[in-house]
Amino acid sequence: MAKETCLCIDLRTSAQKLTQIYDEAMAPSGISVTQFSQLHLIQSLNGPTLKGLSAASELERSTLGRNIRVLENLGLVKMKVGEDARTRTIHLSRKGANTFKRAIPLWYSVQSQLLNRLGDRTQLDELLEALTTPVAAN
Repeated sequence: MAKETCLCIDLRTSAQKLTQIYDEAMAPSGISVTQFSQLHLIQSLNGPTLKGLSAASELERSTLGRNIRVLENLGLVKMKVGEDARTRTIHLSRKGANTFKRAIPLWYSVQSQLLNRLGDRTQLDELLEALTTPVAAN
């Protein structure tokens, strides 16, 4: 008999377990994999606005705003006035840059271990693409 569980729930459960694996491996850096990802994106975009960061991360601005406030409270990012007084840009603080640098080898280590378990990543990428393509209406 075929397994008849919800694909969405199964994938969410797997994603939660993967997040836990990354978080445990990255614990010595003091940040989670989610925070690492956000710091990486902020650094890559070189001072994005919240709107720009939201678009790049595909997160809702309200959710992202809460996440950025946590990073700001931890002293990992700082906000600066943008091109006009109405916009603010997000930048890594010195502490944030140092924390990010410390986390990079931890991330690479866990990433490599998981990729070794997978073998060829092509099949996973194809599966993720197939699952995230909108389903046509009947």
